[in-house]
Amino acid sequence: MSRPPRILNPWHWDVPLAALTGLIAVLMLNANLSLFLGLNRLHLWTGDLFWAYVTMLGDTLIAFIVCLPLVRRWPQVVWAGLLAGLLATLFVHGLKPLFALERPASALALDQFHIIGRTYLVLGFPSGHSATAFTLVGVMVLHLDESWRRWLGIPLIGLAALVGLSRIVVGAHWPLDVLGGVVGGWLAAVFGTFWARRWPWGATPMGRRSLTVLLIGCGLSGLLYYKTGYPQTDLGRQILALFCLGWTGYQLCVEHSIGRAGSR
Repeated sequence: MSRPPRILNPWHWDVPLAALTGLIAVLMLNANLSLFLGLNRLHLWTGDLFWAYVTMLGDTLIAFIVCLPLVRRWPQVVWAGLLAGLLATLFVHGLKPLFALERPASALALDQFHIIGRTYLVLGFPSGHSATAFTLVGVMVLHLDESWRRWLGIPLIGLAALVGLSRIVVGAHWPLDVLGGVVGGWLAAVFGTFWARRWPWGATPMGRRSLTVLLIGCGLSGLLYYKTGYPQTDLGRQILALFCLGWTGYQLCVEHSIGRAGSR
């Protein structure tokens, strides 16, 4: 991975501009309800379990756990992700009470659509899971070398978009909520990346150690007791946390062995 390129790179702005254009189009066409009802039926093709696992990937703690295997080799990426996550949190939790919009379960009869997992009623805009997914993917994409970005950029964005779509399929958010989360999440990734370049504390030895301890704590939380609101994914959450903890433990053991060999 490398430092992100110039500020006018289209990878920085095309995603939020596309999402903002989609948001305006949905508003102008008054298509929020019809889109929601159509997309919410996608569970009929796949079953509930698939979408529960996809939406789990947008959980903030799960995103931290996913970053754990990266922290030893690419601490600058994890540091940028942490700063971007702070910006995304301010965006999401600043706008939610400001707009105070109802979620589908408050606006529609429950027999009109399908709910997977926990039922949410209020504070719908913007979607926090969508913002988290696009923040994490945005930071990763912006740190990839140009050659790798050509191969991985679109698939990673597609994965984040699938997480956003899952918020509609599980009945938690309107399409407008998701599009708002995409805008905020990607812009948080852009500005978090710029911020991390100007303040590279996370890439220092102390920062790297601190990030490792923080993310190990997240991994242990995810393994032992954390609940995502989708109980059908509990086993998968624990397996993911155990894998990330184990991989990081292996990395630390290798580093320790190399350090001992180098000191002889």
